[in-house]
Amino acid sequence: MKKSCQEREMRNSLGLPDDVVVDIFLRLSIKNLARLRCVCKSWNDLITSESFVGFHLSKSSRKPRLLFFRYGVSPSYLGFYPPKRQRFENLHDPPFATRLVDLDLLGSCNGVLCFCSTADHSLIYMWNPSNNKYITLPKPTYNPRYLGFGVNSMSGHLDDFKVVTISANANAEVYSWRTNSWKIIDDGFPRSIEIYGSHINCPVFVKGSVHWCARYSCYFDSQCTWLIVSFDFSKGVFHTIMLPEDMSIDDDAKYLNILDGCLCVFAGTVRNSFRAYELWVMKEYGVIESWTRRCIIEKDQIFWWPIGLTRKGKIFVRGDCEHCGNSLLSYDPNTEIFECLDIHLPCFSIQVLTFVDSIITPVPRSVIKG
Repeated sequence: MKKSCQEREMRNSLGLPDDVVVDIFLRLSIKNLARLRCVCKSWNDLITSESFVGFHLSKSSRKPRLLFFRYGVSPSYLGFYPPKRQRFENLHDPPFATRLVDLDLLGSCNGVLCFCSTADHSLIYMWNPSNNKYITLPKPTYNPRYLGFGVNSMSGHLDDFKVVTISANANAEVYSWRTNSWKIIDDGFPRSIEIYGSHINCPVFVKGSVHWCARYSCYFDSQCTWLIVSFDFSKGVFHTIMLPEDMSIDDDAKYLNILDGCLCVFAGTVRNSFRAYELWVMKEYGVIESWTRRCIIEKDQIFWWPIGLTRKGKIFVRGDCEHCGNSLLSYDPNTEIFECLDIHLPCFSIQVLTFVDSIITPVPRSVIKG
Protein backbone atom coordinates (compact mmCIF):
# COMPACT_ATOMS: atom_id res chain seq x y z
CA MET A 1 0.00 0.00 0.00
CA LYS A 2 2.82 2.35 0.91
CA LYS A 3 4.62 1.58 -2.36
CA SER A 4 1.46 2.23 -4.37
CA CYS A 5 1.01 5.62 -2.73
CA GLN A 6 4.63 6.52 -3.45
CA GLU A 7 4.15 5.62 -7.12
CA ARG A 8 1.03 7.73 -7.44
CA GLU A 9 2.88 10.60 -5.78
CA MET A 10 5.80 10.18 -8.19
CA ARG A 11 3.49 10.08 -11.20
CA ASN A 12 1.74 13.25 -10.14
CA SER A 13 4.86 14.97 -8.82
CA LEU A 14 4.62 17.49 -11.66
CA GLY A 15 1.24 18.55 -10.29
CA LEU A 16 -0.37 17.94 -13.68
CA PRO A 17 -3.16 15.71 -15.00
CA ASP A 18 -2.11 12.44 -16.59
CA ASP A 19 -2.91 13.58 -20.13
CA VAL A 20 -0.61 16.58 -19.70
CA VAL A 21 2.14 14.30 -18.37
CA VAL A 22 1.72 12.12 -21.46
CA ASP A 23 1.99 15.20 -23.69
CA ILE A 24 5.23 16.19 -21.95
CA PHE A 25 6.67 12.69 -22.25
CA LEU A 26 5.89 12.62 -25.97
CA ARG A 27 8.19 15.61 -26.44
CA LEU A 28 11.18 13.84 -24.90
CA SER A 29 13.89 11.89 -26.69
CA ILE A 30 13.90 8.11 -26.62
CA LYS A 31 17.02 8.16 -24.43
CA ASN A 32 15.28 10.38 -21.87
CA LEU A 33 12.19 8.16 -21.94
CA ALA A 34 14.43 5.19 -21.20
CA ARG A 35 15.76 7.02 -18.13
CA LEU A 36 12.25 7.89 -16.96
CA ARG A 37 11.26 4.22 -17.10
CA CYS A 38 13.77 3.61 -14.30
CA VAL A 39 12.30 6.27 -12.03
CA CYS A 40 9.26 4.30 -10.86
CA LYS A 41 6.96 1.49 -11.91
CA SER A 42 4.04 3.74 -12.78
CA TRP A 43 6.14 5.77 -15.23
CA ASN A 44 7.51 2.57 -16.72
CA ASP A 45 3.96 1.23 -17.13
CA LEU A 46 2.88 4.48 -18.78
CA ILE A 47 5.78 4.66 -21.25
CA THR A 48 5.53 0.98 -22.22
CA SER A 49 1.73 0.98 -22.54
CA GLU A 50 0.35 0.27 -26.03
CA SER A 51 -1.49 3.59 -26.04
CA PHE A 52 1.64 5.63 -25.31
CA VAL A 53 3.72 3.61 -27.80
CA GLY A 54 1.02 4.30 -30.38
CA PHE A 55 0.95 8.04 -29.64
CA HIS A 56 4.75 8.20 -29.85
CA LEU A 57 4.84 6.28 -33.15
CA SER A 58 2.09 8.44 -34.63
CA LYS A 59 4.06 11.56 -33.71
CA SER A 60 7.30 10.14 -35.17
CA SER A 61 5.53 9.09 -38.36
CA ARG A 62 4.89 12.72 -39.23
CA LYS A 63 8.64 13.16 -39.71
CA PRO A 64 10.01 9.94 -41.22
CA ARG A 65 13.66 9.73 -42.15
CA LEU A 66 15.34 8.14 -45.15
CA LEU A 67 17.70 5.32 -44.25
CA PHE A 68 20.48 4.37 -46.66
CA PHE A 69 22.12 0.94 -46.55
CA ARG A 70 25.14 0.17 -48.70
CA TYR A 71 25.63 -3.58 -48.66
CA GLY A 72 27.62 -6.36 -50.27
CA VAL A 73 31.00 -4.68 -49.84
CA SER A 74 33.28 -3.79 -46.96
CA PRO A 75 32.94 -1.36 -45.40
CA SER A 76 29.17 -1.34 -45.65
CA TYR A 77 27.19 1.66 -44.51
CA LEU A 78 23.99 2.30 -42.57
CA GLY A 79 22.85 5.85 -41.96
CA PHE A 80 20.28 8.56 -42.44
CA TYR A 81 20.16 10.87 -45.41
CA PRO A 82 20.80 14.47 -44.31
CA PRO A 83 18.63 16.88 -46.33
CA LYS A 84 20.47 19.94 -44.98
CA ARG A 85 23.99 18.53 -44.80
CA GLN A 86 26.43 16.82 -47.14
CA ARG A 87 27.30 14.00 -44.78
CA PHE A 88 25.24 11.05 -43.70
CA GLU A 89 24.25 10.59 -40.07
CA ASN A 90 25.82 7.24 -39.21
CA LEU A 91 23.94 4.65 -37.21
CA HIS A 92 25.90 2.66 -34.68
CA ASP A 93 26.64 -0.93 -35.64
CA PRO A 94 24.03 -3.55 -34.70
CA PRO A 95 24.90 -5.34 -31.44
CA PHE A 96 24.41 -8.76 -33.04
CA ALA A 97 27.00 -8.44 -35.86
CA THR A 98 30.57 -7.26 -36.12
CA ARG A 99 30.29 -6.27 -39.80
CA LEU A 100 27.37 -4.85 -41.76
CA VAL A 101 28.76 -6.51 -44.87
CA ASP A 102 27.63 -9.83 -43.39
CA LEU A 103 23.97 -8.72 -43.31
CA ASP A 104 21.04 -8.23 -45.68
CA LEU A 105 18.43 -5.66 -44.68
CA LEU A 106 14.90 -7.02 -45.18
CA GLY A 107 12.95 -3.92 -44.28
CA SER A 108 11.90 -1.24 -41.82
CA CYS A 109 8.57 -1.18 -39.99
CA ASN A 110 7.38 0.83 -36.95
CA GLY A 111 10.95 1.77 -36.02
CA VAL A 112 12.28 -1.81 -36.17
CA LEU A 113 14.76 -3.07 -38.76
CA CYS A 114 14.95 -6.71 -39.83
CA PHE A 115 18.21 -8.28 -40.98
CA CYS A 116 19.37 -11.72 -41.99
CA SER A 117 22.85 -13.12 -42.37
CA THR A 118 24.19 -13.00 -45.91
CA ALA A 119 25.85 -16.38 -45.47
CA ASP A 120 22.96 -18.06 -43.64
CA HIS A 121 19.47 -16.66 -44.24
CA SER A 122 18.13 -18.67 -41.30
CA LEU A 123 19.94 -16.25 -38.95
CA ILE A 124 17.38 -13.45 -38.66
CA TYR A 125 17.37 -10.43 -36.35
CA MET A 126 14.97 -7.63 -35.42
CA TRP A 127 16.61 -4.48 -34.09
CA ASN A 128 15.40 -1.07 -32.93
CA PRO A 129 18.40 1.24 -33.43
CA SER A 130 16.72 3.99 -31.41
CA ASN A 131 17.00 2.01 -28.16
CA ASN A 132 19.52 -0.60 -29.40
CA LYS A 133 17.26 -3.52 -28.39
CA TYR A 134 17.13 -6.62 -30.56
CA ILE A 135 15.97 -10.20 -30.80
CA THR A 136 17.52 -13.17 -32.58
CA LEU A 137 14.71 -15.21 -34.11
CA PRO A 138 14.54 -18.97 -33.67
CA LYS A 139 15.60 -20.71 -36.86
CA PRO A 140 12.88 -21.71 -39.33
CA THR A 141 12.37 -25.33 -40.32
CA TYR A 142 13.44 -24.78 -43.93
CA ASN A 143 16.49 -22.86 -45.08
CA PRO A 144 15.17 -19.57 -46.54
CA ARG A 145 15.97 -18.39 -50.03
CA TYR A 146 13.71 -15.32 -49.96
CA LEU A 147 12.43 -13.40 -46.95
CA GLY A 148 9.95 -10.62 -46.24
CA PHE A 149 9.31 -8.46 -43.17
CA GLY A 150 6.29 -6.50 -41.97
CA VAL A 151 3.59 -6.25 -39.34
CA ASN A 152 0.10 -7.66 -39.02
CA SER A 153 -1.72 -4.35 -39.25
CA MET A 154 -5.12 -5.98 -38.63
CA SER A 155 -4.28 -7.35 -35.19
CA GLY A 156 -4.38 -3.98 -33.45
CA HIS A 157 -0.86 -4.45 -32.07
CA LEU A 158 1.90 -2.17 -33.34
CA ASP A 159 4.50 -4.79 -32.43
CA ASP A 160 2.84 -7.74 -34.18
CA PHE A 161 5.91 -8.19 -36.39
CA LYS A 162 6.04 -10.95 -38.96
CA VAL A 163 8.71 -12.56 -41.13
CA VAL A 164 7.86 -14.85 -44.04
CA THR A 165 10.44 -17.17 -45.58
CA ILE A 166 10.42 -19.10 -48.85
CA SER A 167 12.79 -22.00 -49.46
CA ALA A 168 14.29 -23.15 -52.76
CA ASN A 169 11.73 -25.98 -52.76
CA ALA A 170 8.82 -23.51 -52.35
CA ASN A 171 8.25 -24.35 -48.68
CA ALA A 172 7.05 -21.29 -46.79
CA GLU A 173 6.87 -20.34 -43.12
CA VAL A 174 5.77 -17.28 -41.19
CA TYR A 175 7.23 -16.07 -37.89
CA SER A 176 5.21 -14.18 -35.29
CA TRP A 177 7.06 -12.01 -32.80
CA ARG A 178 4.20 -12.11 -30.34
CA THR A 179 4.46 -15.90 -30.05
CA ASN A 180 8.18 -16.07 -30.91
CA SER A 181 7.50 -19.09 -33.11
CA TRP A 182 7.25 -20.21 -36.73
CA LYS A 183 4.24 -21.67 -38.53
CA ILE A 184 4.51 -23.64 -41.75
CA ILE A 185 2.21 -22.41 -44.52
CA ASP A 186 0.34 -25.47 -45.74
CA ASP A 187 0.09 -24.51 -49.40
CA GLY A 188 3.64 -23.19 -49.55
CA PHE A 189 4.76 -20.74 -52.23
CA PRO A 190 3.23 -21.00 -55.74
CA ARG A 191 5.59 -23.25 -57.72
CA SER A 192 4.60 -21.56 -60.98
CA ILE A 193 6.27 -18.32 -59.85
CA GLU A 194 9.95 -17.40 -59.54
CA ILE A 195 10.89 -14.37 -57.44
CA TYR A 196 13.25 -12.09 -59.32
CA GLY A 197 16.50 -12.31 -57.37
CA SER A 198 18.47 -9.08 -57.75
CA HIS A 199 20.17 -6.49 -55.57
CA ILE A 200 17.61 -3.90 -56.71
CA ASN A 201 14.59 -6.12 -56.06
CA CYS A 202 14.22 -5.66 -52.30
CA PRO A 203 10.92 -6.73 -50.70
CA VAL A 204 8.46 -3.89 -50.07
CA PHE A 205 5.89 -3.80 -47.24
CA VAL A 206 2.72 -1.83 -47.88
CA LYS A 207 -1.03 -2.31 -47.24
CA GLY A 208 -0.40 -5.11 -44.75
CA SER A 209 1.52 -7.29 -47.22
CA VAL A 210 5.11 -7.77 -48.31
CA HIS A 211 5.73 -7.72 -52.07
CA TRP A 212 8.34 -8.96 -54.53
CA CYS A 213 8.78 -8.61 -58.28
CA ALA A 214 8.52 -12.05 -59.86
CA ARG A 215 8.01 -13.94 -63.11
CA TYR A 216 5.96 -16.91 -64.12
CA SER A 217 8.13 -19.98 -64.64
CA CYS A 218 8.45 -20.64 -68.36
CA TYR A 219 11.27 -23.02 -69.09
CA PHE A 220 10.47 -23.22 -72.82
CA ASP A 221 9.68 -19.55 -73.40
CA SER A 222 12.13 -16.67 -73.10
CA GLN A 223 9.27 -14.17 -72.67
CA CYS A 224 8.31 -14.94 -69.08
CA THR A 225 5.49 -12.73 -67.82
CA TRP A 226 6.33 -10.32 -65.00
CA LEU A 227 4.04 -9.87 -62.01
CA ILE A 228 4.07 -8.99 -58.32
CA VAL A 229 3.67 -11.67 -55.67
CA SER A 230 2.65 -10.69 -52.14
CA PHE A 231 2.14 -12.28 -48.76
CA ASP A 232 -0.73 -11.01 -46.60
CA PHE A 233 0.44 -11.12 -42.98
CA SER A 234 -3.06 -10.95 -41.51
CA LYS A 235 -4.53 -13.77 -43.63
CA GLY A 236 -1.33 -15.77 -44.02
CA VAL A 237 -1.72 -16.31 -47.77
CA PHE A 238 0.11 -15.44 -50.99
CA HIS A 239 -1.49 -13.31 -53.70
CA THR A 240 -0.50 -12.17 -57.17
CA ILE A 241 -0.86 -8.71 -58.67
CA MET A 242 -0.63 -8.33 -62.43
CA LEU A 243 1.33 -5.53 -64.08
CA PRO A 244 0.22 -3.47 -67.08
CA GLU A 245 0.46 -5.64 -70.22
CA ASP A 246 3.28 -3.68 -71.88
CA MET A 247 5.36 -3.84 -68.72
CA SER A 248 4.63 -7.48 -67.94
CA ILE A 249 6.16 -8.79 -71.19
CA ASP A 250 9.14 -6.39 -71.31
CA ASP A 251 12.25 -8.35 -70.38
CA ASP A 252 14.14 -5.49 -68.71
CA ALA A 253 14.72 -5.08 -64.95
CA LYS A 254 11.97 -4.04 -62.54
CA TYR A 255 11.83 -3.33 -58.85
CA LEU A 256 9.35 -2.09 -56.30
CA ASN A 257 9.01 0.96 -54.11
CA ILE A 258 6.37 3.04 -52.31
CA LEU A 259 5.11 6.47 -53.35
CA ASP A 260 2.62 8.34 -51.15
CA GLY A 261 1.58 5.06 -49.54
CA CYS A 262 0.97 3.39 -52.92
CA LEU A 263 2.78 0.43 -54.41
CA CYS A 264 4.90 1.47 -57.37
CA VAL A 265 7.28 -0.11 -59.88
CA PHE A 266 10.41 1.18 -61.57
CA ALA A 267 10.56 -0.55 -64.97
CA GLY A 268 13.75 -0.41 -66.98
CA THR A 269 13.56 0.08 -70.71
CA VAL A 270 15.65 1.38 -73.62
CA ARG A 271 14.62 4.61 -75.34
CA ASN A 272 16.54 6.31 -78.11
CA SER A 273 19.44 3.86 -77.66
CA PHE A 274 20.02 4.65 -73.98
CA ARG A 275 18.60 3.46 -70.70
CA ALA A 276 15.41 4.89 -69.27
CA TYR A 277 13.06 4.02 -66.41
CA GLU A 278 9.31 4.29 -66.20
CA LEU A 279 7.66 4.84 -62.81
CA TRP A 280 4.25 3.16 -62.53
CA VAL A 281 1.98 3.70 -59.52
CA MET A 282 -0.96 1.53 -58.43
CA LYS A 283 -3.33 4.24 -57.23
CA GLU A 284 -5.92 1.79 -55.86
CA TYR A 285 -4.31 -1.20 -54.21
CA GLY A 286 -5.14 -4.50 -55.88
CA VAL A 287 -6.96 -2.88 -58.82
CA ILE A 288 -5.03 -3.63 -62.02
CA GLU A 289 -6.84 -0.89 -63.93
CA SER A 290 -5.46 1.73 -61.51
CA TRP A 291 -1.85 1.30 -62.70
CA THR A 292 -0.74 4.74 -63.90
CA ARG A 293 2.54 5.75 -65.49
CA ARG A 294 3.78 8.62 -63.36
CA CYS A 295 6.86 9.59 -65.36
CA ILE A 296 9.66 8.47 -67.68
CA ILE A 297 13.20 9.11 -66.46
CA GLU A 298 15.71 9.50 -69.27
CA LYS A 299 19.42 10.17 -68.95
CA ASP A 300 22.14 9.51 -71.48
CA GLN A 301 24.36 7.47 -69.17
CA ILE A 302 25.31 3.79 -69.15
CA PHE A 303 25.59 3.20 -65.42
CA TRP A 304 22.74 4.76 -63.49
CA TRP A 305 19.46 3.73 -61.93
CA PRO A 306 16.82 5.05 -59.51
CA ILE A 307 17.24 3.78 -55.96
CA GLY A 308 14.43 5.38 -53.97
CA LEU A 309 11.96 8.19 -53.45
CA THR A 310 12.09 11.32 -51.31
CA ARG A 311 9.23 12.51 -49.11
CA LYS A 312 8.40 15.24 -51.64
CA GLY A 313 8.08 12.92 -54.61
CA LYS A 314 11.54 13.40 -56.06
CA ILE A 315 13.49 10.33 -57.10
CA PHE A 316 16.93 9.36 -55.82
CA VAL A 317 19.25 8.27 -58.59
CA ARG A 318 22.72 6.82 -58.41
CA GLY A 319 24.69 8.05 -61.39
CA ASP A 320 27.55 10.20 -62.68
CA CYS A 321 27.87 13.83 -61.69
CA GLU A 322 30.20 16.12 -63.63
CA HIS A 323 32.06 17.42 -60.58
CA CYS A 324 31.49 14.60 -58.07
CA GLY A 325 31.84 11.38 -60.05
CA ASN A 326 29.53 8.52 -59.06
CA SER A 327 27.11 10.33 -56.79
CA LEU A 328 23.64 10.65 -55.35
CA LEU A 329 21.34 12.59 -57.64
CA SER A 330 17.75 13.68 -57.30
CA TYR A 331 15.30 13.81 -60.18
CA ASP A 332 12.22 16.03 -60.19
CA PRO A 333 9.48 14.45 -62.35
CA ASN A 334 7.74 17.81 -62.67
CA THR A 335 10.72 19.71 -64.09
CA GLU A 336 12.57 16.67 -65.50
CA ILE A 337 15.77 18.06 -63.99
CA PHE A 338 18.57 16.09 -62.33
CA GLU A 339 20.34 17.68 -59.37
CA CYS A 340 23.64 16.49 -57.94
CA LEU A 341 23.48 16.30 -54.14
CA ASP A 342 27.30 16.35 -53.75
CA ILE A 343 27.31 13.03 -51.93
CA HIS A 344 29.70 10.47 -53.37
CA LEU A 345 28.32 6.95 -53.78
CA PRO A 346 30.71 4.18 -54.82
CA CYS A 347 29.51 1.74 -57.47
CA PHE A 348 27.94 -0.65 -55.03
CA SER A 349 24.43 -1.69 -54.10
CA ILE A 350 22.41 0.97 -52.30
CA GLN A 351 19.10 0.38 -50.52
CA VAL A 352 16.81 3.24 -49.44
CA LEU A 353 14.10 2.76 -46.81
CA THR A 354 11.78 4.95 -44.77
CA PHE A 355 12.44 4.87 -41.03
CA VAL A 356 10.51 6.30 -38.06
CA ASP A 357 11.80 6.45 -34.48
CA SER A 358 9.88 4.33 -31.99
CA ILE A 359 10.15 2.98 -28.45
CA ILE A 360 9.05 -0.52 -29.40
CA THR A 361 11.36 -3.06 -27.79
CA PRO A 362 11.94 -6.16 -29.96
CA VAL A 363 12.75 -8.70 -27.26
CA PRO A 364 10.98 -12.01 -26.60
CA ARG A 365 7.51 -11.64 -25.06
CA SER A 366 8.53 -13.90 -22.19
CA VAL A 367 11.20 -11.35 -21.23
CA ILE A 368 8.71 -8.47 -21.32
CA LYS A 369 6.18 -10.38 -19.20
CA GLY A 370 8.87 -11.38 -16.76
